[in-house]
Order: sequence, then structure tokens, then C-alpha cells
Amino acid sequence: MAFTLAKGITMTVEGDANDYTAKGLSGGKVAVYPSQEVIDDGFVPEDNVVVGNVCLYGASAGKAFFRGKAGERFCVRNSGALAVVEGTGDHCCEYMTR
Repeated sequence: MAFTLAKGITMTVEGDANDYTAKGLSGGKVAVYPSQEVIDDGFVPEDNVVVGNVCLYGASAGKAFFRGKAGERFCVRNSGALAVVEGTGDHCCEYMTR
């Protein structure tokens, strides 16, 4: 989802996303968040993974906002994208160049 999303494009997902979300992000904006319905039913975003492994791999620009946790290897090889997440798995933010 949102592979190499270009500047000027915003992708919003109510729910969750798989591995490699926003891989190679190059200027666009991505937001992933659980629906209000599941939160009302007791789902706690900050205690659960909402995006899979290797999100934002090789991102060069843009913004990503995830309400909840990310899997492993989050934001690896990032060289300019901004990311907001409520927790990550192992090995996040490796090999960043900026």
C-alpha cells in the first residue's frame, strides 16, 4: 500500500495495513488508523500492531502517521521521510542517512 507515493497525494486507511506499507515513500502522505467502531468495542491502538513489517523502507520524503504500533524493521534506510507511530518491533530506524 502506498508504494512510492508521490508528493501531492494523500492516502488514508481506516483499518490496518500489511507489510511494506509506504515502501519508497517519495513525498506523499499516508495515514493508517483503526475505526472508531473497533475502538468503542475495546480495541486499544497503542497496544496493537496496525501496520506490518518493513514499513517506509527506503523512504526519501513525505509523511506517515500510524495510530498504533508497527512491525519489525520500521523506517529502515529512511533518508528524509517523517514518521509518527506509537511503537515498533525490533530493528527500527537502521541505516538512516539524514
